[in-house]
This record gives sequence, C-alpha cells and structure tokens, in this order.
Amino acid sequence: MSESRRWDPCIYHRGDHAAGFIREYLAHDDRRVLLVAGGGFDPRSTHICELMTQVAAGRLQGLFFREERPGPHPELLRRAEANCALLLSWLPDSMIRHIQVLATDNAAVGGRNAVSLVNGVSLEGLTDVFVDVSALSLGVAFPLIRHLLGTVMRGGGGTPRNLHVVVMDEPPTDHAIRSIPGDLPAPIHGFRGGWGLHDKSRAATLWMPQLSRGRQAILRQIYQVIRNAQPDAVVCPILPFPAARPRLSDELIEEYAVELQESWQVDARDLVYADEKSPVDLYRSILRIDDARRRVFSEVGGSQIVLSPVGSKALSLGALMAALERNFSVMYVEAIGYDVDFARLDARSSGPAGEFVHLWLHGEAYGTPRGSEGAET
Repeated sequence: MSESRRWDPCIYHRGDHAAGFIREYLAHDDRRVLLVAGGGFDPRSTHICELMTQVAAGRLQGLFFREERPGPHPELLRRAEANCALLLSWLPDSMIRHIQVLATDNAAVGGRNAVSLVNGVSLEGLTDVFVDVSALSLGVAFPLIRHLLGTVMRGGGGTPRNLHVVVMDEPPTDHAIRSIPGDLPAPIHGFRGGWGLHDKSRAATLWMPQLSRGRQAILRQIYQVIRNAQPDAVVCPILPFPAARPRLSDELIEEYAVELQESWQVDARDLVYADEKSPVDLYRSILRIDDARRRVFSEVGGSQIVLSPVGSKALSLGALMAALERNFSVMYVEAIGYDVDFARLDARSSGPAGEFVHLWLHGEAYGTPRGSEGAET
C-alpha cells in the first residue's frame, strides 16, 4: 500500500491562474508578506516582485540575496546592480544581503550562509512568506525553503502561517545561462538524506538525474561519486514531457546517447517522463517509484533514492517536494561562475517573461478539507 502524500492534492497554479491567484490573494488588507528572492543578473529577478508590488504595496517586505562567486564578469555585476536598484525602487525598505556561495576550497556554503542570514530576520507580524527561486541557485534555494518550512510548521507567536514557493519558469532563458560547474559534487545543505550513513550502505540505490541541455559534465561528476560509493546504483533519468518544445525529450535522448547506452546502461523502460511545467507531476512520479521500491527491497537492505535536479526550475521544485517529504538525498554541483549569452538573454528579455508557477507548501489552505475548489489548477 502506498504511503499518504503530503501534497496530494496540492495547491498549485501556473500561468494566468498563478498571476490571478496572487492578485486576488494579496488584495486582502490583512496580508503581511515577506518576499525572499534573488537579486542577481537574471532578468527574471524582478518579474514576480513587480507583480506583488502592484497588489500589496505597503504590506510587502523584500529580502533579496546577492550570490557572490569569485571573479564575476563585469557585465553580470552591472546587470545585478540594475536589478537590485529596480527592486529597491519598488520596495525601498528591502534588505539586500550578500552571500558567499563558495568557500576558499570551492566547497558549496551558500545554502548554509543563506539560512544563517534568514534566521536573523524577524518574521513577527507576517502572515505569508513567498520564496521566489527564479534567480536563486538550487544550492541556496533548497536550504532556504527547508528552513522556512520548518519555521512555519513549528508555529509560535508571531510566526507566519503560510509558505509559498514561486518561480518564473522560462527554459530558453536557462539555456542562455550556462553554469560553470565546480569539481566537488556533494549533497545540498540539509538534503543529505541517508547518503553516507552506515544503515544505508546496503540499500539499493536509485539515482534520478533530471536531464537538461548542456549538463553532461555536471551529471558525469555526480554519477562518478555515486558509482564510487554504490557500484550497483541504478540510473533512472527524468525527461521533460510534455514540454514547450514537443521533441525536447527525443533531443535529450540523442544528446545523452553515450551516457544512457554506455555509461549508465539505462533500459528504455527506466526513463521517467514528467510534465515540464508541472512540479506536482514529477513529485507524484518520484513518490510512486519510492513506494514500489520500498516494498521490493524492504527485506534486503532497503531502498535509497538520490535526486539531481539540474534542469528547469519548475521541475526542480517537484524534486524538492519529494525530497522534503521522504528525506531523499539531493546531489548537486555548485556553479563557480556563469557563461552567459547576453545577446540571447536580451532577446528573451524583450519577449514574454515566461510562465509563472506558484506552489502553496504550508498554511491555511491545508487546514480545511482537501479537494476543495482551487486545489489544483
């Protein structure tokens, strides 16, 4: 029998439904909101703040993180400064906090530093916290969300009741921003799960990498670490389907042909397809696989799932939800820098901003019977 699922059904919106929900939800005068977001060079840094400011001006605070890495390109700094100036023009009392993402040995410390900073911010009097991951690296966003989820779940005097995660999902913009990976694959802070623990040493390990264009180098590094620790690990890649590009999954199979056929030895039946625009679809798929594996391997050391979300931000949130619920390991390689196609980025910036995705992770909506109107749109 499958275990119960925390976010099934889930309060989830996308596109015009998400924007409409935000406008209606924040129009209530009793809403006091903190927006936690990135203040970086990514053009998506400002979209969601602009929308929320139009509705909740005077009731909205901002906490914007500037992720700092060694030797950034001057144009990246210029664009980040411009985005921060725009954010401050809308929310003059916002807090801008600088985060060192990497230690001197290139170890990823951004998530730990971000949690420490947000832990020093008073949440008293707030009703809602929104985390916008559009311009945050996963190594920073995932620990922040885990920490804030724990905070709102514990409750207490003056603690916000509601936690939301939002993202402006626009895969072509992701393709214009190529991360330069470090050489230290490791679990994201707070998402070690059972990785490296003695009682998981005999567990049947399943690695579920999210395939995305140009990420072979990152996934090869992660696979080597997993294979060294668990030689019998099985690989179950995640492909986006349906997707904005109808043939994207086929193109990725071609791009990763060597890995799929030779290195990882993936059977075609082990490919997982998840709606590119629906984190909830991936969340459910991962938990279904975990339910089945727990039954099969319960008497022979158990099962261990390791996730590596390196594709679209929307799909990565599905992996986040699954990891939060079942304490899965999330293996990641932090970027030491970015190689940006500025012409392509500007071309995308002048067009549609992408699709707005909203997930309500905790709060008032789950205090009423599930399945009510608006549970999933």
